[in-house]
Amino acid sequence: MLTGRQAAILVLLGGMFWLSALAYLRGLPQLLTDPFWNPLNFASTVSVAWTAVYLIRRLAGLAPEQLMAGVGLVGAVVMVADGLVLNWFPRVYGPNDTVSRLAGAWLLWGYGFSLAAALLMARTAKGAATSGDGSPSQPRAAVTPP
Repeated sequence: MLTGRQAAILVLLGGMFWLSALAYLRGLPQLLTDPFWNPLNFASTVSVAWTAVYLIRRLAGLAPEQLMAGVGLVGAVVMVADGLVLNWFPRVYGPNDTVSRLAGAWLLWGYGFSLAAALLMARTAKGAATSGDGSPSQPRAAVTPP
């Protein structure tokens, strides 16, 4: 479970991430519409998503078992904002429907990779915590000599 302080930090991070993505989309819409830059833009999102999850974990002080809930809360904040904007104010993301549609696709892509990164980080941290003393996380089977 998240503490109230962690939840507040996560909601603020969600707002900051949403505003950052909005500034990116508004400032560089050609990265979505240009046939050369679009795939590179999508590919670079993988590292951005991983970095965002790392920041969420560090800034909110999340334990491995809290990471999915924390990333989920940040995701809820940004997805609600995106849903509102895409439905009622699509020109916020760009000058036309094509840019707004591609922006929505890019945002969904980033959310998917962020959730996947959180899952991998949580599993890796949990595995390290259960076998942190160098011993295997599961007992070895007894071996009897022939």
